[in-house]
Amino acid sequence: MADATQTTDPPAGAAGSEKDPPASSTPPPDPPDMGEAGRKALAAERKRADDAQRAAEAAIAEAQALREKHQTAEEKAIADAKKAGAEEATLAANRRIVAAEIRAAAGGKVQDPEDVAALLGDPDRFIRKGEVDRTSIAQAIADLLKAKPYLAAKGTTTASLPGGGKDGPTGSTFNDTIRARIHGRRS
Repeated sequence: MADATQTTDPPAGAAGSEKDPPASSTPPPDPPDMGEAGRKALAAERKRADDAQRAAEAAIAEAQALREKHQTAEEKAIADAKKAGAEEATLAANRRIVAAEIRAAAGGKVQDPEDVAALLGDPDRFIRKGEVDRTSIAQAIADLLKAKPYLAAKGTTTASLPGGGKDGPTGSTFNDTIRARIHGRRS
């Protein structure tokens, strides 16, 4: 209890430390400078807290090691299967992400973005440290277009529609085209 009393006593020489501040909605004033002794005590307390944290982490690691050491063959097999399943699921998800990233990066650059993934080959080469490498995907697409320029998108990626489109109205609408074809067949 002597330690608890020491930590709750106000620092020696602090002005106004005999009274508690009145309760109000304003925040309490900043504590006075704690001096050299206070800084040393704070540093020592932080060191004790860091040491306690390291000791707790070591104890957790030791407990895990003991658990693994005393596992039965079935428990080890189950743990290994879970780990392998998680790795397989992550790889499958990353492959789907690579395919989507390839289609997105190829959009507007090639005639058919769906074909680019097949032309680039193994999607695993775009996975680095468990993450999809967008930079290498963009570079691979650029290299593919240099090697096979006929794959590049020609002009615009949107088709011109009758009666309008990218170039503006043509003077006729889609309905006009249908009417002309119908009347042309009746004549």
